[in-house]
Amino acid sequence: MTFTPLVAMQSKMGEFESLLRLADGSTSVPRVVVDLRDEVDPASGRLMTELVKAAVRLAYLRQPMWIDAGPLSAGATLSRQPGGAFRFLDDRIEAALLEEHGLLAPDVPAFVPVVPARSTDEQLSGVALLQEHRSRPVVVRFRDLSAGLVDDCLRRVSPAARGNPVHAVVDLGFVETVDAPRLELAQALVRTLTDRLGPSSTTVLAGSIPRQRDGFVTTVRERPEVVLWGEIAQTAGSEVHYGDYGVAHPDRPAPGGSSPRTPYPYLYYTVPSRTIAMRRKPAERDGTLMTGEAFTDLADELVARPEFAGSTYSWGDHALAGCRRGGGRSAATASKWVAMAMSHHLEHLAKRSPAEL
Repeated sequence: MTFTPLVAMQSKMGEFESLLRLADGSTSVPRVVVDLRDEVDPASGRLMTELVKAAVRLAYLRQPMWIDAGPLSAGATLSRQPGGAFRFLDDRIEAALLEEHGLLAPDVPAFVPVVPARSTDEQLSGVALLQEHRSRPVVVRFRDLSAGLVDDCLRRVSPAARGNPVHAVVDLGFVETVDAPRLELAQALVRTLTDRLGPSSTTVLAGSIPRQRDGFVTTVRERPEVVLWGEIAQTAGSEVHYGDYGVAHPDRPAPGGSSPRTPYPYLYYTVPSRTIAMRRKPAERDGTLMTGEAFTDLADELVARPEFAGSTYSWGDHALAGCRRGGGRSAATASKWVAMAMSHHLEHLAKRSPAEL
């Protein structure tokens, strides 16, 4: 089995930029599942443009984006498109792929649809329509850990898959520790899924980045999602893939919320089994917070640490090295910090063996 990790993203500018920075020569690219948000609006803003560009990039690298429309509200602009969000995105991404690459466009679907385990008839009809245009796998996302759901779920999803592979994602959401009762439920569900779907079809997804960022002391945090995946894979066999939420908290942002103030500079930097968590309080000058200077201080510390992977490891590592004093680069927005950290995280998963995650 080819080990293929998964990274879940929340439709943020920085996350999309990290995908656009993937190198042409990448021989191993993690799978990426994107949770659509109401802010991804065809009529306004840059998120839709960046989503399409990122999807084109992944298709060109022959690892089509997985897209989950479940987080969209019924009133979202994407939800109200003729044929639904999936049909709209399929047309938009495929057109952009052909426009950018022409005859050199790879023979892959524009994206792979993700549906919840308790899918509605409308959701499955949308997937079936995609199959009529171009065959593709289907992904089922399980947030309910009841193994009893599996048979009925697969019975309903199979007609929409039209004979194409069905993958499963067991989404454990935010995890702080390895909770024994939850672990046992996940193990039972994964065993059932691997029995039904066969090798190389099931991914365990979880994330441990906290929602709140407190304090300014650099800490090294354990990544319990790695331990959880290891425990589950050990009992289910080698068929289970690893997945995480990269450098963001797993919970979806509430749609329509007010824009928060620019946060203090922060970074979550992935190393084997751990995350280095860093944050700086910027100085104030003439009523303005000097966030760029504070991030420079953060980059100085990170690049001097023995865990720093080196400026050639990824685009993000190169950018972080450039943000040091004298490096000729600065970064004063959260989207840039996320882009750098996620770029490094993607390369970490692509280049590490399962034992080194």
